Amino acid sequence: MSKISNLISRTWPLLGLACLSGFSINVFAVQTDVQISTEERACMSLRFDDFAKLDRGEAATNVIESRFVKGYEMSPSESEWAYKHSRLMGAPIPKLHKTLPDHCLVRGYVTPTIRFELRLPARELWNQKYLLNACMGFCGDVSPYPPMAGIVRHYATMSHDGGHTAYGFDGKWARNNQQLKIDFAYRANHVVAVAAKAIIEKYYHAQPQYSFITGCSKGGHAGVMAAKRYPNDFDGVIARGPTINYTDVNLINCMDNARAILNHRDKPILSPQDIPLIANAVMTACDGKDGLEDGIISDPRLCAFDPQTLTCPHGQVKGCLSQQQVDAVKALYAPSKNAQGDIIYGGLPYGSEPEWMGWVAPQLSQLMPFHYYAATEYLKYIAYPKALDVDYNWRDFSYQDEKENLSQISKLIDADDPDLRAFKDRGGKMLVIHGWSDAAIPAYATIDWYEDVDEFMQSHNQKVRDFARLFLLPGVLHCGVDGPGNATFDAISALESWIIGGVAPDSLLTQKEDSQGNVIKEQPAYPFPLQAIYDGKGDPNKATSYLPGFLK
Repeated sequence: MSKISNLISRTWPLLGLACLSGFSINVFAVQTDVQISTEERACMSLRFDDFAKLDRGEAATNVIESRFVKGYEMSPSESEWAYKHSRLMGAPIPKLHKTLPDHCLVRGYVTPTIRFELRLPARELWNQKYLLNACMGFCGDVSPYPPMAGIVRHYATMSHDGGHTAYGFDGKWARNNQQLKIDFAYRANHVVAVAAKAIIEKYYHAQPQYSFITGCSKGGHAGVMAAKRYPNDFDGVIARGPTINYTDVNLINCMDNARAILNHRDKPILSPQDIPLIANAVMTACDGKDGLEDGIISDPRLCAFDPQTLTCPHGQVKGCLSQQQVDAVKALYAPSKNAQGDIIYGGLPYGSEPEWMGWVAPQLSQLMPFHYYAATEYLKYIAYPKALDVDYNWRDFSYQDEKENLSQISKLIDADDPDLRAFKDRGGKMLVIHGWSDAAIPAYATIDWYEDVDEFMQSHNQKVRDFARLFLLPGVLHCGVDGPGNATFDAISALESWIIGGVAPDSLLTQKEDSQGNVIKEQPAYPFPLQAIYDGKGDPNKATSYLPGFLK
């Protein structure tokens, strides 16, 4: 369809039965009594601009909707979710914030099927920066909340669906579909960035001065992957709880956990009622190892807890665990090993129990634990070029036997290549943030990857700390903001200070807020391997009461 024909077809509903005289159409004069500003007109015009040639057609983009939004007040639900997503992104906004700044709302897709939402602050408000929030889990949804949160801080902010429609850990979209796998693995974040920058330039008549990507889980993986595959796309990366070894995450970590928590009939071994018992026992054994008894385990590696102590005495059935349940708990904490006895993936950390609801024990009787879904959906639909037979029994899978057969998907989707020199050399900076209480992706895997990058960079006479720093946050969950730890941190300001001001983050202030959004605790996090050590005398809720050091 020609551009003019496309214009007519998309304008026709607005014009009703108006006669067309030649091809001279003023699409903004439908209601002559309404005054439209130049900026509103520019926003509406984006629907009719041609973005088909981006990246020589590889990022061909179509804008489906573009409209200027003025004085928008978020509903209580929108406000709550925008607040939560802002903390997840490391770009926090106030909890009770209700009003969005005037902005241009753009919705569209990048070929073949990558849907996106982009919100552009009014020209006088824009901070000249672009922020992409990469999708989580198995993606599949265009969330409006990250862009809402981002424009409160005046970033041109985008979210997208990873190239497909799905919900939760649904992998069926990938069945025998290589293109969708490629988009999900790495391409989507690149082409939507290309599209966003073109739309931004058309709207503001200027390119963003700085571009950032942020996300958690698969979204954290996306930032690391972008730094490797497309080092010029983003100046800064915030990677929270990243699933860097994506195949290992699903087919070792989640698979072994699923085997641990389901019996031979695939029924959950642990119930929601068992979780508090385990959590309290762990906290009793391990809290205070860091010099504070505050309900938070600062370093699970210092914890020594024996689940066998929870075994029911003969004749007792309440307030204790059966031997089968104890064995399941032991398996969860234990690292995964290969046939030679080498550790290939860390177990769930002590202190992660607050997040076992859902991941380990199903939230509803109709559901399975999340670890099961992540493992089996990845195995059935994503892991192999041709999907497994529909009757394949997931328990027959052996990672060690199948590792060679998984090489194709590993090369496609794993982001564990330690060679990030191109990103570093072009001036890119990265903050990697992982919660110690993560029950989905244990922080051990991120530590191992970061040390691999450090070793590689040292072998080339460079230092990882010069461009990437890892922060481990006690008590913080996987992509969660409501756990026991301090889950609020302004990572994007720290990243900007590093990129723009040249000030590397020697600490990251973390905060805990109450239900009204009031800060009730502050604590610094220091770049790995440093840890925050309580000074033994100050107010434990004040950041000044902590010093950098090493827990023993």
